[in-house]
Amino acid sequence: MKKTLLGLLTGGALVACAASADVASNYPLTDVNRMLADECARRGIKIVDYHVHLRGGMTPEKAVAREQAWVVRSSAMDNHGREWETKTNEQLAHFAAQARVVDAKLPVGVQVNDRDWFDQISPATRAKFDYILADTMIFGSDPDWKKNCLWNPQRIADAETWMDAYVEHHLRILSEPISILANPTYLPVELAGDYDRLWTEERMRRVISKAVARGIALEIQAESPYPRPKFLRLAKQMGAKFSFGTNNFDDRPKDLTHWLDVITWLDLRGKDVWTPQDLK
Repeated sequence: MKKTLLGLLTGGALVACAASADVASNYPLTDVNRMLADECARRGIKIVDYHVHLRGGMTPEKAVAREQAWVVRSSAMDNHGREWETKTNEQLAHFAAQARVVDAKLPVGVQVNDRDWFDQISPATRAKFDYILADTMIFGSDPDWKKNCLWNPQRIADAETWMDAYVEHHLRILSEPISILANPTYLPVELAGDYDRLWTEERMRRVISKAVARGIALEIQAESPYPRPKFLRLAKQMGAKFSFGTNNFDDRPKDLTHWLDVITWLDLRGKDVWTPQDLK
């Protein structure tokens, strides 16, 4: 078992290994994970979970221990934005440095939540991260001028008009210098039942074309129904790259069955899976 730099700094290799083994026991190698490992090996896929939040007890140390226990490479990610705890370049740089002290090979990312984030985060700070992730789930402001989070109840007068604006929202975010679009095509509960009608082929093609042109990955999230199969099939046909994420809220393991299902029925291969080198 590999030693972490944090362990060496705080008491030696034996302590580090013992701590890692203890934490790794929280991430059992399930039958699903074993089948996922077999499929990925057969298909030439090196799978990385790029959507690991350090929240709810998750730490860089636990991310490394999970990686040691599972077949999935882990990562560490912080949220940046005016309404988040991390707001400044100094805070972001500190986060990146702390994560890399734990394991220099751990991919480190940032999720951006303000649409002018590229003016707030300096190029020098961006260079400290391996990838930048964004989603479309904060869609402007609600009628009370509060940030409109789509997981909250929505007041939608006309679904078609809303969808036209929502597609433009996707395209604006895909124009930003991001690496991964998380949970693409997400719909609020008020519209979720009409997914197949509202996400027309024309709308899907506009989003996918932009992602392909920019080299931005479309995320397959472990326990999310988005994107739906029709979008994923079209995205593969159009040459999109895919990434994988768990979007954890705590340090408990998530069910990776959805990853395994998508890999098999979409017949993904190594060439279909995004890496940081795919950025354009």
